[in-house]
Amino acid sequence: MNASLLTGKTIVVTRAVEQSRKLLSKLREEGAEAVSFPVMHITKAEPGATAKEIRREFDAFEWVVFTSINGVRYFFEWLQAEKLSLAGMKIAAVGRKTAESLERQGIYVDLIPERFEGRELAALLKRTVTPGSKVLVPKGNLAKSTVKKTLAGIADVTEMIVYQTKKNPVLDAGQLPAKVDLLLFMSPSSISFFSETIGSRLADYQDVPAACVGPVTASRAKATGFRKLITANDYTEEGIIDTVRIFFGKGKQ
Repeated sequence: MNASLLTGKTIVVTRAVEQSRKLLSKLREEGAEAVSFPVMHITKAEPGATAKEIRREFDAFEWVVFTSINGVRYFFEWLQAEKLSLAGMKIAAVGRKTAESLERQGIYVDLIPERFEGRELAALLKRTVTPGSKVLVPKGNLAKSTVKKTLAGIADVTEMIVYQTKKNPVLDAGQLPAKVDLLLFMSPSSISFFSETIGSRLADYQDVPAACVGPVTASRAKATGFRKLITANDYTEEGIIDTVRIFFGKGKQ
């Protein structure tokens, strides 16, 4: 029954190519015409002065906080290149998928919020960390400083940019399919890059249903002018697919 709900629906996935393969595959398995429209691309950030300072003081950090799967991937590339270990440090992760990514590296998480959201993680850390603790947050260039701001005056937080998220320079509105039943956004930055990419044609898509992961992404979509918002409160691929199923299912009732 569920498969038929998505059959023939053209769903545009705006995620970066390296992140969208599984999501596209799952949507296609359910009969959707899933189209990749990768408005961004993600690359490793070049180590700078901050990375060198972190390297010198690495053993002093008590907590390492991961707010994305990309943060895990690119931080561990740096960690292995520097021949460093997280042994003895406490680990926090924003959600289940990030925790699973850490487990694949042999690292088990000490702290994870019930709701997979940066604000929830920061609030949990505020109640947990010992005052004066040194906290390291590997992140992307566009990620918010929620943990650092929340722990200001409580812990010594150092942010480390380990990856860069940039607009895809080879994409344009002409690569979108003629008919779009739903746009799928996994982050606020994907909405911003989508808007930049299609430029003056944005108005053509503002009445297309926009499925967003979490309220922060939905808020960005609303501010960008999208009028039909669908919000997934389970911040995973499975969660947003379930939300999309429910949306199309309502149309068949």
